[in-house]
Amino acid sequence: MTTLNGITEGGSVMSKDYKKQEELCKKLGAEKFQKVVFKVENIKYKLLKKMWPNFIVYFDKRCDKQKQRQLKKAKTEKERKKIIEDCRNRKMAARKELNREQNINYHMDMNKPMEMLYYLDWNKNVHKRGVIQNSILIPLLIVAASFGYTIAIPFLIEELFSLFVNFQCINIQNYNISRIKLREEQLTKIAERRQQANIKKYGEAAKVIDKAMSQTEEIPSFKQIIENAKTPEELQQLRELVLKTLAEHKQATTKKQGRK
Repeated sequence: MTTLNGITEGGSVMSKDYKKQEELCKKLGAEKFQKVVFKVENIKYKLLKKMWPNFIVYFDKRCDKQKQRQLKKAKTEKERKKIIEDCRNRKMAARKELNREQNINYHMDMNKPMEMLYYLDWNKNVHKRGVIQNSILIPLLIVAASFGYTIAIPFLIEELFSLFVNFQCINIQNYNISRIKLREEQLTKIAERRQQANIKKYGEAAKVIDKAMSQTEEIPSFKQIIENAKTPEELQQLRELVLKTLAEHKQATTKKQGRK
């Protein structure tokens, strides 16, 4: 996660604890393994686009099923709105990942940097569950192999490799959480400045998008957004926002190519 380079650290007692954790994670191989993750990421999205062109359709259906299950349990209108909003946000995040070929767990959005902590913690918990599973299966497979069941050996090797990957992924998440926490104050200030600049430059466009999103539970199409633009200023800002988004997408993909 190279976005944090050049951002200064805090100096509190808690910051010193995060600094120690960052250094420990680094010694355990966080930086080296993260480079491996980036290389796998390059391959992952290219294969996904080539072999599973309808991935977004599948992902949307899965999100919708989960949303319907959660809506049945919702007791208040506030809970219902949050479930719908979370579902739409997951869909938008998946599209952003696929378009930029960047895993949201390893690439920071400088407009909302602290949001990354949620994804890091979520990913860490996924791998913690993986470690628990490895810890159960590995002893059982060792016992089976010791009793002469050679068929258990390849499964044992697979579980040992999985344990290594899970450990390193947890280490990466802890490393990046520490880096963000160390620079939380600076990142928050940067985000505030960016938000103020975006409101000033794209405020009218944001209102149009917000209105279009309030009219549907799904991600509004570009046509639906345009239909809500009523003034030349709104249309101009929408155009500038689209060009900015395309430029950011190009910049992200160019950085990935330069990292190979």
